[in-house]
Amino acid sequence: MKNILIIHTQSSLNALQGKEALDLSLIFGSYEQAVSVLFYQDGVTQTLAKQTPELIAQKDYLSTIKALGIYDIDHVFACDNSLNALGLSKNELIAGIEKVSLPDIKQLKSNADHIFVI
Repeated sequence: MKNILIIHTQSSLNALQGKEALDLSLIFGSYEQAVSVLFYQDGVTQTLAKQTPELIAQKDYLSTIKALGIYDIDHVFACDNSLNALGLSKNELIAGIEKVSLPDIKQLKSNADHIFVI
């Protein structure tokens, strides 16, 4: 089993990279790999609980984040520094997402066999 870290760096709903990164997470999860997901930089906007993509004629792929546990993806993180830089708090995030510090992110990266940055 490989340790895979998928890092989301793109903001929500203005490009397909967020959806593609989630799809990649689900694919690796379905093959029983040890997957961790990190929302970093503008990617932390994907973790906001109250978004209405329908208002801008987009499909709600963000609800997929809530289903990651079904694929045994239990390590879902949002960078604390990125949240602070954007003025976001943990209370605004989808339930189950853990805040993680920069030293902890370094540890996540060093523990990963493969890292995908999208």
